[in-house]
Amino acid sequence: MDFRALILIFCLSLPAIGAIPKCCVKTTPFVPMYFLKQVDKYDIQSSNGFCDIDAVKLHVKGKRYCASKNVIKILNMIEERRRQKQQKQAQASRTSI
Repeated sequence: MDFRALILIFCLSLPAIGAIPKCCVKTTPFVPMYFLKQVDKYDIQSSNGFCDIDAVKLHVKGKRYCASKNVIKILNMIEERRRQKQQKQAQASRTSI
């Protein structure tokens, strides 16, 4: 095999090495409400893909925590309340001008 072809194959395989997902190995069944209110974003992990268990990856202040999938409903309710609060604040600022 030509040396240039070997280098080309190595360079093409580098992005695949960095694509290894960080899976949750275990989950916390109960997450306090005050902690869920601090969640910046969350990702859903499915057992159908690379990972072995269903989980929700919670991102809080740059750290990642794993919780069971039952927290999704609560996270959606918190997000909806945030949206409603922002809409009320936007309406209040428009009417005060």
